[in-house]
Amino acid sequence: MRGQMLIYSFEKASSSASPVQPKLIRLLYNSACVILTADLFIFYTGSRLLFPEQEEIRSSAALRFFLRCAANTSFPFALCSWLLRDYHIRHTHVGRVVGSCFALSHAASVALYSWSRWVGGEYQLANFWGIVGLHGTWAGIALWGLLSA
Repeated sequence: MRGQMLIYSFEKASSSASPVQPKLIRLLYNSACVILTADLFIFYTGSRLLFPEQEEIRSSAALRFFLRCAANTSFPFALCSWLLRDYHIRHTHVGRVVGSCFALSHAASVALYSWSRWVGGEYQLANFWGIVGLHGTWAGIALWGLLSA
């Protein structure tokens, strides 16, 4: 009896109309998953795509370790965002949480890369403008989704 009620409740909940995720937001999560998966490979290998100064990477075991740690922490976030992509970014609680974390993460990436280049005078990534543009676009689309989708 109790099992039947749970099945009925689940069927009733799953059959209710849920808002459709905007195509731009679906594209956002899909592109982020694909590109951040590629980043996993780039960070693990220290590829010249992002790191043209190979001498620094080859000479520092600590740098290689922290690059791989960055890959390990960013990939699950991208995968989680992709797996939860069907929750509407504005009309569901899960969607708002995922969208907010997504926007915050990519806005923070823009801030970190910009600070490192201009204020800190530290390491500069190759393809700076492309990377900052992509993260900025992702953050902007996520904010649009949170505010008006």
